[in-house]
Amino acid sequence: MSTRAAKKAKLEALPQCPYGGTCYRKNPEHFKQFSHSDPTLTTTTTIEIQPTNNKTLSICPFGATCYRKNLLHFAEFSHPFNLLNPDMDSSDEEETKTTDGSKKRKAESEEYDDGEKTEEYNSDDESAYDVKLEKTFSKMNDDEKRLMIERAFELKEQLQEKLKKSREEAEERKKEVEQLQTKITEGSLLMEGEEEVLKGTTVKYFELFPERKYKQGSADEVHFRLAESQFYRLLSGYATASVTKVEYVCNPVLIKNFNKARDELKEQRGVEYSYPVLAFHGTAVANIQPICETGFKIPGQKGFKHATDSGYYGRGTYFSEYPGYSMGYIQGSTKLLLCQVLQGKVYKCTKLINGAGLHHGFDSHCSPCQKELVIFRSDYILPQYIVHYKVNPGEFKYTPHGITKEVIKKKLNKIGKLYKKAVAVKDQKIFNDSKFAFIGQMADTPIAIETLIHRFGGSVCKNELTSHGKKTSKKALTYAYFDSSKYDPPNIVICSLNEIEAATPSMELQAYKNMSYQSFYREDFLYDSIIAGTMKPLEEYEHS
Repeated sequence: MSTRAAKKAKLEALPQCPYGGTCYRKNPEHFKQFSHSDPTLTTTTTIEIQPTNNKTLSICPFGATCYRKNLLHFAEFSHPFNLLNPDMDSSDEEETKTTDGSKKRKAESEEYDDGEKTEEYNSDDESAYDVKLEKTFSKMNDDEKRLMIERAFELKEQLQEKLKKSREEAEERKKEVEQLQTKITEGSLLMEGEEEVLKGTTVKYFELFPERKYKQGSADEVHFRLAESQFYRLLSGYATASVTKVEYVCNPVLIKNFNKARDELKEQRGVEYSYPVLAFHGTAVANIQPICETGFKIPGQKGFKHATDSGYYGRGTYFSEYPGYSMGYIQGSTKLLLCQVLQGKVYKCTKLINGAGLHHGFDSHCSPCQKELVIFRSDYILPQYIVHYKVNPGEFKYTPHGITKEVIKKKLNKIGKLYKKAVAVKDQKIFNDSKFAFIGQMADTPIAIETLIHRFGGSVCKNELTSHGKKTSKKALTYAYFDSSKYDPPNIVICSLNEIEAATPSMELQAYKNMSYQSFYREDFLYDSIIAGTMKPLEEYEHS
């Protein structure tokens, strides 16, 4: 017998692979154990399966003992019980034997199968419910299996519909919130009787008080909470301050002028520049009602008078989102104006521009520290709330994280040791883009401190007081400022504790205060940051 004939005879003696000529396995050992000739050319007896429904499915090679659990697999293949064991019944005992056989085939499949895998049953990590479900599913006929699969897909579609509905409801709630904010901004969330007021020219004051009951969506509740939250949002240095009353100001004439100016700004600059901001303005109590009645007066208008200076950052009206900053202008008073302000395109000042007009191509100015906003048009300002507050003096205050002032003083008394530890640290970039200014006596000479700052990526601003600012009289403190031609604005001002606690501030400290700087930080911020290898949170080192 020739070699070719012997090889053919050997192949014919092998059992037929269930997949025949379409087998997807690639393992050579599999082809040595099973024949893969065209089943139509062999004499293998096939069992005719009568389908139980109108849709004929392909027969799964593993029949009733198929270990796969993917529902899509059962939707594509039929699993009759008599395919592999047509002469045996389906008793409980036989089911156990068949299951053992399926596990054996499963192990063989894992050894030889390089094709696509489906999710498999593992009795060690599946719950009893899953085992029961698998056994129940294996006893179903094709009709029952198809119905179950169709039901699963129906449930999936229902779940998708519910998810879609939930997303739509969430979007609706989001739109409601946005509409509420728009109503507040445009003054269209009306108080009781406000609609009649808007038709006339008389100013109306609506008094609002804090209440324990939350009236969701009511105009008085929304207006009070808006003013209160804005007051607390950026409040610093007045830990015991609390809002006692809010007066909502409804001035039909000013509202009309403001909305008209906003529309003009939107058309000129675009929508993104037309959104107003809420900002505080501090002034004497006697000025509050006239402002609410006739609006703000801009430099150049009759009756306008600067309260403190000629306008360090432009000859306009000054506002701040920080209530603590505005409180500094109302000694003895407990009222602040909270206004809607159109800032438009903002020019950021980098130095003093005493009494200068609006920078060309911009709508407003802001200070170097961005805590002051300068407005140059009266119709860009809408006085909306009068916030009444009180400060409870004499209460014990804690600094952030519960550190008392006594503990801080003890730490600063040993600042020399902390400084030496910082000096010994290897150079690295910690204070990138940070510009420091120093007021008072530090742990070492100014040159040594500057060298340390440079080693760790920072820089030091060297600003000089003007000849007028160098005077030591109390009157001169009001006009203390730095030479604008050489002014280099710092973003972190380090001040000694002695300077902060002095009865009369130094000219240098007062100059920074006059230039809108309200936050001053302790020296240990530098050394703690260097030792830690990263910048510490500034708010933890702010002088209180």
